[in-house]
Amino acid sequence: MTAVSQAMRRYRVWIGLAGVVVFLLGIVLADQVVLPALVHSRPVVRMPALVGMPLPQAIELLREQGFVLHEVRYEASPSIPEGHIIRQVPYAGAEVRKGRRVYLTVSTGLRTVRMPALQGLSYREAQIRLLSQGLRMGQVFYEYSDSLPSGVVLWQSIAAQSPVAAGTSVDLVVSQGPRPSVVVPSVVSLSLEEAEQLLQEAGLALGQVTAVTDPTFLPNTVIAQEPAAGQLVPPGTVVSVTVTR
Repeated sequence: MTAVSQAMRRYRVWIGLAGVVVFLLGIVLADQVVLPALVHSRPVVRMPALVGMPLPQAIELLREQGFVLHEVRYEASPSIPEGHIIRQVPYAGAEVRKGRRVYLTVSTGLRTVRMPALQGLSYREAQIRLLSQGLRMGQVFYEYSDSLPSGVVLWQSIAAQSPVAAGTSVDLVVSQGPRPSVVVPSVVSLSLEEAEQLLQEAGLALGQVTAVTDPTFLPNTVIAQEPAAGQLVPPGTVVSVTVTR
């Protein structure tokens, strides 16, 4: 290789390196000087209020006022109609420069779901099913049931498969199992006071007292009762008695 060709090669290398350096300096200059100067040269304006506005109208207003719509997101809303603005960034009234990027969240309307079937499920399973559908547990009532065990849902206030808004509350009636039973004690041959005390201890109540004359028994003696001794009855059942005068 001749001396001239070597010199030309070195010259081209230096020219290339110089070009790269100039390019990098240009980027730095643009980033640190030119762009900030352009941004700060833009006038400061107040951000318009867009919440509640239809998206097309909001886009047009942003364009007219020199803003850049950068991103639109969507989410369900129970209060904002479908296609209207839920949130905006920057917020309304903020002092920003023209050309500022704007982020909007738009309503998809009220999300509806199907009410799940809860009857026959345990209370815990019903809770999980409602939460998974975006629904809420309302009031819970309890009733005795001879057909379903304790803790199982007997009834729901909204029929299964009904379309409802997300967040809707549903009331439930939950089984307490079979009604507890009390064995009616025998109070025959006891005094009226003794009979009343025994009934109270058994969780029962003294009902109607009928007085009759019977010389074969001492006065104030119970000679008959209804319900009869040995029967199974709910707590609080009233027992009527017949006593002698």
